[in-house]
Amino acid sequence: MKQDSLKYTFSTYRIDHLYIPAAFLALFMIICLFKLKPDELFDMSRAYLGAVVPMIGGIMAAYAILDDPALELRFATPSQAGRFLAERLGLIFLIQTACAAIFQIFAQAVGADLSPLGSFWSIQLAWLIPTISLMALGCAGSLWSAQTMTGTFLVSLIWLIELLARGWLARNYGKYVLVFMGALMADHPDLTANRISLTLLSLSLFILSWQLLRHQERYI
Repeated sequence: MKQDSLKYTFSTYRIDHLYIPAAFLALFMIICLFKLKPDELFDMSRAYLGAVVPMIGGIMAAYAILDDPALELRFATPSQAGRFLAERLGLIFLIQTACAAIFQIFAQAVGADLSPLGSFWSIQLAWLIPTISLMALGCAGSLWSAQTMTGTFLVSLIWLIELLARGWLARNYGKYVLVFMGALMADHPDLTANRISLTLLSLSLFILSWQLLRHQERYI
């Protein structure tokens, strides 16, 4: 049953959800070829890893469940809500992870220095935590309202507000929910607290999504 469920997930995955991450990856790789100065390469690299990868992941997660072309058939099977959620979001997360890994290899090849973001693991957390956070927000928003556009709107709104007001947020209590802190403010003294709070918030949103998905009649 589990193998059939995974096979279904791959067979019904929208191919444009693969094209979009690949297109942004190719775009930033091309841009980096023209940004030859080290500081420009670094800025472009952290912008892609810390802002673009999370945004795409969040928007894709907003469509992960309710955009299933055979949603009613999926609900008619004895598959558990948690498994359904993990399969859909897990596939999106794997795609974003692959994009982040490919870009980091490329960035190193063209001479970008990501060491200002910290150690190897700090670099990974700079895109990993924001991606998980916006994925959790997009999915929960869509399931809460039973509309994919709501999740997309929430992700886009939070992404834009935090990007524009990151300086003010970093000086106030907003520093605990600033998803870009790891990539844009790696030397912030409250970075660890920021990562912990975002992780806990993401976990709460995933639990909310799981609880909402258990009431499948809301989406049929």
